[in-house]
Amino acid sequence: MANKRGVLALAGAAAGLAVGIAAERSLVRRRRRDDPEAAQDFGRRRGVRPRTIEMNDGARIFIEEAGPASKKGAVFVHGSALRTDVWHYQMNGIDSQRLVFYDLRGHGMSLPKGDHPFVIETHADDLRAVIEDGGLDEVVIVGHSIGGMIALQYCLDHMDDLGANIKGLVLLNTTYAPAFETLTGGAAVAKFERFTRRPFDFIGTQSQRLELLRRVIKPSDAIFWVVSMSGFGPGASARQIDFTYDMLSETPADVIFDLIKSYRDFDVRNFLGDINIPALVIGGTHDRLTVGHASEYIAEHLPKAELHMLEGCGHMSMLERNREVNGLIAAFLGDTLG
Repeated sequence: MANKRGVLALAGAAAGLAVGIAAERSLVRRRRRDDPEAAQDFGRRRGVRPRTIEMNDGARIFIEEAGPASKKGAVFVHGSALRTDVWHYQMNGIDSQRLVFYDLRGHGMSLPKGDHPFVIETHADDLRAVIEDGGLDEVVIVGHSIGGMIALQYCLDHMDDLGANIKGLVLLNTTYAPAFETLTGGAAVAKFERFTRRPFDFIGTQSQRLELLRRVIKPSDAIFWVVSMSGFGPGASARQIDFTYDMLSETPADVIFDLIKSYRDFDVRNFLGDINIPALVIGGTHDRLTVGHASEYIAEHLPKAELHMLEGCGHMSMLERNREVNGLIAAFLGDTLG
């Protein structure tokens, strides 16, 4: 009798799981079918004046632009495991400004990643090379996520250029401290990350095997929901979510492990008051990767910051709320670059 109950319970659980999976698939299909962004040509929109610059450690940095050639412009620095394609809605241009986009080393078309340590300071040096290559006498740096961390580090590395060459900052969904501290559940996540560093770093040495595993794993509705819940606000475009997953899945495994290690020592909270240039800080109330408090903290401690919290927006604000973000950036560039 007991065995019969066990079999019935197991059958009921299996049936419930099947119903849940079917409902999940139906919901994802409906979101994709009714998505107003479904026709967007993500990953196919290219800028003008494409080129690659060689770094002295063997790294190569891919650059493309929008807008007219000018000595004034904005440089866009994307987030972790993404690439210039993430600026899809900005790539067509913002007003008549010169916009410069580039792939971080190890990302997109910026391969190989080079021999220098894969740390925020190295990325800040790459940013300087991009600005110099573009001949920009006046620049606004637009950074998303780790791109904002790189922008802050660049300012601290070049304090004499603040107000002269560096005219302003736009910081999208970024942080001021080790990234694990400003995730949802930050204190617990940061403690767990410190506890697991040694085994995590060992796994990172097996990147070639991990790449083989990633080729076997196929996109699923479960992965769709993971990316949706972690990177986007409620009701976000299914096409944007799929596109973001595509970029994440195409970033080499060793680069992802290097990125996570690079977050550990980044902490500029005691130096924000020294960055005395105009700043536009944009955060999302539903950002789970760099929670809204991080944007609020940065805006509070930068001397000349303006804060915009986007209600219902997640981590990918340049995609989710592209019209609003473009309007804010356009106004800021108009004020700082003329």
